Amino acid sequence: MKKRLLFVSLMANILVFLPGMSSGLSLDEAVALALENNPGLQKQQMNRALSEEGLSGKKAQNFGKIDLVASYGHYNLPRTLVPLTPASIFLDPTAVPTTEDLFTTGIMYEVALFTGFSQQHSVGIAAIEKEMATAAIKLSREQLVYNVKTLYVNILSLTAQEEAQKEYLTALQNLYDDIVLEIKLGKKARVEQLKAAADKENARVKVRQINGNTRILKASLAALLNTETITDLEEFSLEMPVSGSGTTYNTNIQELDRYRSVLLDVEKKDILVEKSSAGYYPQVVFNGFYGQNFGPNDSSNANEGDWNNKETWQAAVNLKWTLFDFGSRSTSKQMAVIQKQQSRRDKVTTELELKRSLSEAVTKIELALDNYYSAEAERALTLETESIEQTRFEKGAADLNDLLYAKARNQLALSRSITARYSYQSGRFYLDYLLENGENK
Repeated sequence: MKKRLLFVSLMANILVFLPGMSSGLSLDEAVALALENNPGLQKQQMNRALSEEGLSGKKAQNFGKIDLVASYGHYNLPRTLVPLTPASIFLDPTAVPTTEDLFTTGIMYEVALFTGFSQQHSVGIAAIEKEMATAAIKLSREQLVYNVKTLYVNILSLTAQEEAQKEYLTALQNLYDDIVLEIKLGKKARVEQLKAAADKENARVKVRQINGNTRILKASLAALLNTETITDLEEFSLEMPVSGSGTTYNTNIQELDRYRSVLLDVEKKDILVEKSSAGYYPQVVFNGFYGQNFGPNDSSNANEGDWNNKETWQAAVNLKWTLFDFGSRSTSKQMAVIQKQQSRRDKVTTELELKRSLSEAVTKIELALDNYYSAEAERALTLETESIEQTRFEKGAADLNDLLYAKARNQLALSRSITARYSYQSGRFYLDYLLENGENK
């Protein structure tokens, strides 16, 4: 019985830690599927297209617009088709077309010549928003990659724990069967069978709990990959560095897109402050029109009912300068200034948060590494303790409680080792996410 126990324990360790034995969806394949199929990322990529269109639209406004116009008006008194000078009327008053129903069709062109630099600032803001959209896509991809990798290793961790728990359950079942046999031979009391049965039932429930949690995580991973189900995942090799070796990184915070995004927002708010001053400048607009006025002669005309048309065109420059607006412009400017101050506070907050998160990530990696080697040491000690307690129990020198406690301690150490191993990898993924290079690893 002692040899069988040692064999089961060794096989459990091999199944948990031997990489490359399983075949299924690999980590790289899962990341590639998520980047290709995730609807949230696809929506984020559309935001970049929107920002590009927005920039093109702002630039197009510099060239003005051409409109096709038409109108109809009925008047109580006859009108000439076009404005006339007294001299043209004097030559032949009866030949001047007049109408009470005036139609106008033509083409109008209008362009802003000066907007207080508002239009230039709008183009600058649109260009910044395009850069921000590009940075947001990069960050969204990194977030998606991190989420996929984290779920992936958590599923592997639970799968390994489930396999270890099944081996533990098998060992308890074997112990239970041996106790039942010895009860029949009169060597053991029924109370020991009850104790073994209780521990066996507890182990069985834990297997189901772990399996349920695994299914939940697989459903979450399937959602990120935009697929129906996730079957088996492929184990990957993981080298555990020496405890106390330390974790370092060379990336400067100012080089990260997350920090660059807040800098772009500060720049955008600066331009908004400048744009808010546009209302204090005059607005100059050029417009030109070419068209035809036409309509039937009215009853006062000698040629009543005859339709006539006249060509008309004009070019004009209009200036509008708001002198007083009861504080509307000053309110807009003050709001822009406040938003600028908020963006500067966001920059400081982002920098501090990045420093804190990086420090937290490094600490978690080092703690997971320490926990792993501590669990490995404990596992070796508890395995030997379990072997000794098994021998003592078989010889009648130890109580069943001591043996069950030793088994539980060894199983707990094994579970802690598995958790620490995958927690270390999750910590590495989190650090890669913060440094924005998770997609490249």
